Amino acid sequence: MNRIDIAPTKSNLRRVKSELSFATEGFDLLNQKREILVMEIVKTIKSIKDVEAGLEAELSALYHRYRKAAVESGTTAIALKSLSEKINYLLEEYSSRLMGITITGYTLKPGPLEVNSPMSGTGASYDMIKAQSVPVLELVARYASLAKKVFLLSAELKKVQRRVNALEKIFIPAYEDTKKYISDRLEEIDREEIFIKKLIGRRKEQDNEQGEW
Repeated sequence: MNRIDIAPTKSNLRRVKSELSFATEGFDLLNQKREILVMEIVKTIKSIKDVEAGLEAELSALYHRYRKAAVESGTTAIALKSLSEKINYLLEEYSSRLMGITITGYTLKPGPLEVNSPMSGTGASYDMIKAQSVPVLELVARYASLAKKVFLLSAELKKVQRRVNALEKIFIPAYEDTKKYISDRLEEIDREEIFIKKLIGRRKEQDNEQGEW
């Protein structure tokens, strides 16, 4: 029995009823939050799978372009050319809020190309490799953002689940047991008072009858 140890008074009964109502309302709100978090996690995981599929397709196409470029220009020429070039990327952070949680993500944007050697020694396939590498990196940033979102939502879900369990299995049953105990005890006290009043009334009647004699 999880009853709270307090005196069975009417004021305590009102307080317990109020706290029980508050706990029940809190349980309903947390339960709704839990359901929303679960749905959002499921939706985000689906997005991650879509990004994974896109990333796999982009990497496959990029590898195909690399093999073609290697045939055209040779792996040494490609390696030297790539080492002589530098692309600056802008990593931007953005944030959004969901159920009171701040969720940050990232977008990757390519900047200008810096070339430290003459543009020779490679064919058109090399230029295609550079062009196709950009969406791959953008997908990697997207994947990282979604993975972080799932991590944050899952951590919040665990907190909410612990609170839901505490309310459902500890606090609400304790308030319900306490409410029942106080209500039953007050009814019992009322019955005792009624019985005592009747008993006193009978004795007064008997005393009055004896006084008349």
